[in-house]
Amino acid sequence: MKITPIIGLEVHVELATKSKMFCGCDASHFHAEPNTHTCPVCLGLPGALPVPNKVACEWCIKLGLALGCSINQETFFERKNYFYPDLAKSYQITQLQKPFAINGKITINGHEIRINRAHMEEDTGKSVHVNDSTLLDFNRSGVPLVEIVSGPDIKSAEEAKEYLNKIQQIIRYIGVSDADIEKGSMRCEPTVNLCIDDQYYTPLAEIKNVASLTGVMNAINYEIKRQSEQFEIDHQEKNSTNKTTRGWNAEKSETFLQREKEGSADYRYFPEPDIPPIIFTPEQIEAIKATLPELPDDKINKYKSYGLSDYDANQLADDKSFSEIFDKIVTQNDPGYAKFVTNLLIGPLKTISIEIEKINPEYFKKLFDKKSELSSTAIKDIILESYQTNQDPIAIATQKNLFQVSDTGALEKIAQQVIDANPKAVADYQKNPLSIGFLLGQVMRASGGSANPQLAKEVLEKLLSI
Repeated sequence: MKITPIIGLEVHVELATKSKMFCGCDASHFHAEPNTHTCPVCLGLPGALPVPNKVACEWCIKLGLALGCSINQETFFERKNYFYPDLAKSYQITQLQKPFAINGKITINGHEIRINRAHMEEDTGKSVHVNDSTLLDFNRSGVPLVEIVSGPDIKSAEEAKEYLNKIQQIIRYIGVSDADIEKGSMRCEPTVNLCIDDQYYTPLAEIKNVASLTGVMNAINYEIKRQSEQFEIDHQEKNSTNKTTRGWNAEKSETFLQREKEGSADYRYFPEPDIPPIIFTPEQIEAIKATLPELPDDKINKYKSYGLSDYDANQLADDKSFSEIFDKIVTQNDPGYAKFVTNLLIGPLKTISIEIEKINPEYFKKLFDKKSELSSTAIKDIILESYQTNQDPIAIATQKNLFQVSDTGALEKIAQQVIDANPKAVADYQKNPLSIGFLLGQVMRASGGSANPQLAKEVLEKLLSI
């Protein structure tokens, strides 16, 4: 069988606003005492009226713009009706017909993945299962939530992980959420089905309760295997199955059936009667767009224009704070300097927590100008000490006598002493010039490591040729 996976991803992102989506309750719920951040609105008590959070709406638009979406100037909220213990009012305020953002895209390794929509809604409460009981915590109920829905364009579990990493990176760049999967502020629900032999399609399965990026990959791979095996049975027996919602059991590394998948009609969507339409003018949308920072792909393209490799550019752009440190040091297209700084940032300085305020660009430039007089090891040690002590790197190098000896006369004297003391090594060199490494090592040792290696090699070759 020819099997082509068809994978989509629904990503839920909790926005880091101070208050909830439709009330003034504190939206920070992680590790808070259960049911302490609640009020009649987020508890769904009779007569309580929702008031939309303007910042949350603006941040949803901001995220949509960062994902390349078009923005609907006029939108409205709707009620999605379903019954579950952690949904106090038995409906969720969300968007279906006219979300804030539509028709975006992101590119992964040259493959374009469509973003169908990014819409605004409220989060539900949280069910906590203890022994045979289920407890409810409504601190999370009503927290602003953006749902990002991709097109069914993802072709593998590995590409799904890369897509999620890119979404997470963009969210963190624009600062609307920490997008921390471990905390639950970014959650993912894959949808998976298969195209078999370019003509048959397996039933769509939506997978819930996936709590990590690795879990997403494992769940997708399991579901591909399960559906391909099930197809052989169903196809032979002429059976069919409806769309399903399946849970992910991380301990057993398998999905399990939860329920038949609902359609939009099952949720009985209708416009939220307590919230009027939301209108953003073109000028307001442009003002939100103006707050966007330079995004990861733009950073990567800029760094590659400096002559940096794909690897270096991606390493620098991986984290917004890290890229801002590089941008503070390297302010113009100078390939040699850009590579020098990159090597230090993704080398010795990557091992410590760097604060941009403590970075002095002049120190990097001074070190670059003297790089021919210092060993690579010395440069790494100097930049670390310079950052930690805020000392001039040249002063550190001078105090520690780290500058390499580049005086030809002094090197000739040391080299001649080494030649005189090692006749066998000299004879070996005459037979095989590649054996000069031993003699060069002796020169470096005799100079206390201060000799310029390249110049010392040239001096040795000159003396040995006489």
